[in-house]
Amino acid sequence: MTDISASEQLAQVRTWLQAQIAEYLGRDAHEIDMDSSLAELGLGSVQMLALCGDAEDRFGIVVDPEVVLDFPTPSSLAPEIAALVQSGAHA
Repeated sequence: MTDISASEQLAQVRTWLQAQIAEYLGRDAHEIDMDSSLAELGLGSVQMLALCGDAEDRFGIVVDPEVVLDFPTPSSLAPEIAALVQSGAHA
């Protein structure tokens, strides 16, 4: 996936993340406030852990589950996941 620019990668990750969170919550993606914390959006710890696993599966990378604690909003989490993809932190 590193054949695309960093900004394109970030856009893809943001779109995926927003859709994934919406799916977990049974909401439409446009309803997800990317600047609210995952907890404020309604995700529990199990769903946050699942989000890391889903990112690993989707992008073929290794995601430390602590990343959701260090970057608790979708807006802050997306660049971290995109950076892992760009750096080639593959599973």
